[in-house]
Amino acid sequence: MKIIKQLERLRKIHQHIKVANTGTPKEFSKRLNISESQLYNILDDLKIKGFPIEYSRSLRSYTYNEECELEIAYSIQLLTSKEKIKIAGGSIKNFFTPMQLEWRKLH
Repeated sequence: MKIIKQLERLRKIHQHIKVANTGTPKEFSKRLNISESQLYNILDDLKIKGFPIEYSRSLRSYTYNEECELEIAYSIQLLTSKEKIKIAGGSIKNFFTPMQLEWRKLH
């Protein structure tokens, strides 16, 4: 299940950033077993989604510039053909809905 592996990677990225324990981009990508360019793409996507990520040269780590949490929610369920048509608005193009990743400020 590729998607579960990607979600687990996002959770791991968040945990390391949260405690400012990523190391340099090269070290972090190696720890995650991905290329540096993949890491930059993932971080750019998270930034576009509103995650307050920045790199601290003094800490040699990515950090959040605001305290936040990552919430990943997904569900898997069996749909009948009738339900698939209803969800897709009359045509079956994609059986999966996009995942929502959100960050929220902690009080």
